[in-house]
Amino acid sequence: MLILLSAIFLIIFITIIVFIVLLPNYSKNDCIITLGNTYGGEFSILGKYQSDSTYAIGMVYSKNASLFVSPFLWNLKTALGYTNLTYRGNTLVVNVNFTNFEKINSNLQVDGYPGVMYGQEDWFPFAGRTLMPSCFVLPVKVISLPNFNSTLSYKINDNRGIIDDFSYDIWLTQNPNTTYIQFPDVEIMIWLYHNETLSDYFVKAGVMSVNIMVNGTVIQDDFTVYILPHTGSSNGWIGVYYISQLELSAGNITVPMSTLIKDSFNYIRGVFPDLQTSAYYLNAIQVGMEFNDINGVVNVGYTLYNWTITI
Repeated sequence: MLILLSAIFLIIFITIIVFIVLLPNYSKNDCIITLGNTYGGEFSILGKYQSDSTYAIGMVYSKNASLFVSPFLWNLKTALGYTNLTYRGNTLVVNVNFTNFEKINSNLQVDGYPGVMYGQEDWFPFAGRTLMPSCFVLPVKVISLPNFNSTLSYKINDNRGIIDDFSYDIWLTQNPNTTYIQFPDVEIMIWLYHNETLSDYFVKAGVMSVNIMVNGTVIQDDFTVYILPHTGSSNGWIGVYYISQLELSAGNITVPMSTLIKDSFNYIRGVFPDLQTSAYYLNAIQVGMEFNDINGVVNVGYTLYNWTITI
């Protein structure tokens, strides 16, 4: 009887140990953040010179997060027309339609970057933070970033004018609560599609081959990497540009975003060898479209059907 009881207790003990060891593997679920207007309805933000709304800001909500929305017409001096960002349910439709567009800085190839933002940017124009689930709260130290992917389902609409790029715009700072971006802060742009010709200020840093997913199929994409040592001025922030060779004008596209963010420092240190990954925070991630007019006329846009971050 004693031997039988001992055997039973041993079996129970082993079962408990196995359960404790294996429980994390069975209970672990990916954190999936759906970003958009998941509660439905229709919501619009307009950007017009005449109504002084070039930096208009709105917010849309999903079940576990929110996004800032803005036309962000940062290089508009004057123009006739508008930028319209409309959420129809979870789908964002962006239409840029201007004539007589005059730039603040005519030497630049970009008129604006209408789009959305997740995270915390305490600088102009958003000067705030979105709602974020506990599994992915920004700012966060880059060295502490979990592995995560970002998926966009979209298509671009290029009628007249130039779509410089459809892209992610990612911000890293050394002070997570900074209100002003400057050197040695970092802007990482991931251009999934582009038409812009880079100036001589951009330094080619190499080619990074990564696997991305395009419409459910894993494909190798060779991103050409450029470094812009200073953006806008001698004290301007550092720019890192990943330029896809696939020219993805539409589709359901997943990129290994944490890998691209962390590996950007391999290229940054080729220009600034003393800068360390451990000094930086990931503040925010934007999605949008840089565009340019031709002789003051532009009619372009995009549709963003879905954006999810998976950790």
